Order: sequence, then C-alpha cells, then structure tokens
Amino acid sequence: MSKNTNRQHDRAVRAYMAEHAVSFSQARRALAATTQSQTSVPAPSQWDGFTPEERRRWDGVKLSSLASRQELRLLGEVADELGWSMYKLDVLRWNDEPVIIADLDTFDDYVMPRLPRCSDRQDQAWRARMARAFCDLAEDLRAGKAPIARCHAEDLALMVAAHRTREVVEQAREMDGDPDAVNPGQKPLDAAGHLADWYPALGRVSLRRSDAFTYEALEEALLGAAEVYLLWGDDQGFECPDHPLGWKMMREDMRAERWFDTFATTIPRDPDRGFPKEVWSRLTDHARRALAHEPLWLGADPEPATDPQQDSTAPYRLAKDVPLGVVSAANFLIAAWRQQVLNLIGEAMRTRHHVWHVESTDQAWQTDGRTVFSDIPAVALAQARRLLPRATPRQGEVVDIYWARPAPVGHYYRPLWFRVRVWEIEDHSTGPRDVPWMRIQWADGTLSPAHAYAGDSGMPARTGTHRRSGPRVLG
Repeated sequence: MSKNTNRQHDRAVRAYMAEHAVSFSQARRALAATTQSQTSVPAPSQWDGFTPEERRRWDGVKLSSLASRQELRLLGEVADELGWSMYKLDVLRWNDEPVIIADLDTFDDYVMPRLPRCSDRQDQAWRARMARAFCDLAEDLRAGKAPIARCHAEDLALMVAAHRTREVVEQAREMDGDPDAVNPGQKPLDAAGHLADWYPALGRVSLRRSDAFTYEALEEALLGAAEVYLLWGDDQGFECPDHPLGWKMMREDMRAERWFDTFATTIPRDPDRGFPKEVWSRLTDHARRALAHEPLWLGADPEPATDPQQDSTAPYRLAKDVPLGVVSAANFLIAAWRQQVLNLIGEAMRTRHHVWHVESTDQAWQTDGRTVFSDIPAVALAQARRLLPRATPRQGEVVDIYWARPAPVGHYYRPLWFRVRVWEIEDHSTGPRDVPWMRIQWADGTLSPAHAYAGDSGMPARTGTHRRSGPRVLG
C-alpha cells in the first residue's frame, strides 16, 4: 500500500472517529467492514442480464470471444432498425387484426414475415412487445453488454437480427465496387463503405475475414432455448402444449402469448422502460388496455381519454360491460387450421392478384373474398360487423364458412365448407356454451338447427374463415 493510500486511510479513520465519537480501533474496524461489504457487490459486467447464480458461470468469459466489437456494433444497429421497422410497418398498420403474409421471402425491413407463422394472429399489444424485444437487444449492445435473450421473444429477435445482419453484409459484398450503386461521378464504394453509408453510426468496419459476421458462437452461447427453431415454417400447431408431437420435442408451452415470460436464469427487464411516445399515442384502445399493467415512460397515460382524432387507429371501442363470447382456438388443430387458411389467403394474394404486401384484412376481403377473424373477442366482433354489413335479421349475407363439426372427446373432424346466410351478429351466444356469435341459415333459407352454435367448441363459424359466394372459390 502506497504512502498516499495510507494517508487517505488514516484521514478516513479520523473523520469516522470525529463523526461517531468512537476510538481509533473501533473506527478502523467499522471502515474495514464497510469496505468489505462494498467490494462484495459484483462489479458491473457484460453479463448483468443473468441472475447472480448464472452470472458466476460467465465471469471468466469475454464477450469478445463470441463476436468482435465491430460485429456487435453492426448487430445492434440492425436490431434497432428491425425494432423500429416493426413499430412502423406491423404494429401501427395492422392494429389488432390477423396479419396476412403474401411474401415469405420478405424484403429488407419487413419483420413479421421473418417470424414464425403462429405470430400472425397476435394482437397489436403483442406486436408492440415483440418490436420492443429487438430494441432491448440493441440497447444492450449500445451499452457494451451481451445481448442476453431473457425470453423466447428475445431468442427470436436475436436470431432474426443475426440473420438480417448476415444478409446486410452479403449485400454490401455483392455491391463492392459497383459503379451503379452510387450517384454518377462518385467513386464506387467498397463493402465497408456501403455499410458505413447504410448505418452512419457504425463507422467503418473490416470485412477481411471470410467468417466475419456469422454470429454462430454468439447464438449458440446466448440463446435461451434452441427449440424455437421448430416454430419456423410450422402450421400444425406445434407451439400448443396439447400438440403431442410438439410437446414431445419442446416440452414447453411455446404459444406466442407465452414468449415474453422471463427465463429462470435471467433478470427481468425494467418494466418502467415502456414504449416510445410516438408509438404509444397511436396504439388502439384495446392495445393500450392490454399494456396498461406496464409502467410507461414520457408521461404516457395508461388509461388515455378518448380522442376523436384517434378513431382510425382505435376502432374497437366497446362498452366494458358488454359480454363477449369466447373465440380463441380450443385445441391445436383449430389453431393450425386457422393458420393454414391465413397462409392460403396470403399465397392467393401473391399468385392470383400479384399483391406482394397486403395492407389489411379489408384488402384481402375485397380482393380475394376471404378472411380469418381475430382470436380476440372485441376485434373479431368489430371485423364481423365491418365486413358483413348486410348481416341483419331482414337481409342476410351469403358466405361460405369453414366449419368444424363437433366430435367425440379426443377426436377431431376435418372442417368443411358450408354455404350459409348470416342473419345476425351478436355480442355473445345464448346457449350453455358462450362460443359463437353469428346466427345463420342455410343458404336455401332453411334454418340451421345449430343457429346458435355454428361450429364446434373450438372453431365457431364467426371466427372461422369466410369468403364470398360466387366466382371466388377456394381452389
């Protein structure tokens, strides 16, 4: 210990003696205990996202061994770009209704096609939390911390961001020296120059290594559950815990609404981080109510007053005391059938109508004559009343309904198309099971014996897939 350190220590001891009126030895012991307690607190590290028990396993590991500083900076820039793109293109455009994906080979900043298809039927609140997962990882990287995935949503965000970064680097390499990639008269940019041009905050990076920006070691080390790979390309309901094969492979409830549950080995993120003000102010009333349990930043009110200028972004205003039926899928097969038809609608929009980016469910209904209603009661009810305006007791609207008949326990009948006339849309049914909302007749005018139960317990007709009668038929 140096002389200066000894003098500082002596001054601290004498100051403690004067303040607390104790002897020199007592002051020295008290200061020693205080110093020891302070040094026992773990110093900030790159692994702060882990619980103390889990973090001990990482204290000897350097983040630089998983990815270089330049690789981490670019990953952070791309993750932030994806998060904000999802806010603008997916959260604020689709509101609470199911997303119809026409092009799975999406371009650049579209995020929803990059996620597993079981996310297509989630509401706006879910999409806002998914967009924030990208931004949370980007914030970790900006702070010099490891992008530790703390839930399945961040697992997926890390995978998508790493994949998108690889795409960006490959695009930059393909454009290396291309004279058509810059304005006339300018010197062609190399790959690093293109990256610096696309991400000004990044600076110039080195692309000399052929294995740069692969992120294989980073993903292998930081992903919380590799099983999420099984969700991509799946339309069989593997994510549902009642799917026997899905449960055997993953041993976990992987439905999209459970993706934000914090892993046991990580620390939950700060609930006060909220959402960007410019995003929060444009969410639907339904989404803001769903997110009201999370403290919000920038003074946003969790129960905002109704603003008449918000009508276009908050169309689902229903009285709180209105009873609504149950429309969520009762089992994995119903969920899978809904997703399969959503996929078929997207494929038809692309192949038959040459629509590469579907803007809304209304566009699909007007163009292709088919739609899938939301799994959320208030949203599904609003969709039904908007898309079936002639469904009244006096004048019904003829539609074809994808209808799953009731089956014995443990068995599932394949749904079939039935042509019916919808003659009333209700807030809830009047039968013993509060499931369907549409009263129907057969199209020839005969009253259906199941007029209050147009479907089985899992797939009521009003939440099934609809298409208009006439030349537009399902192939």
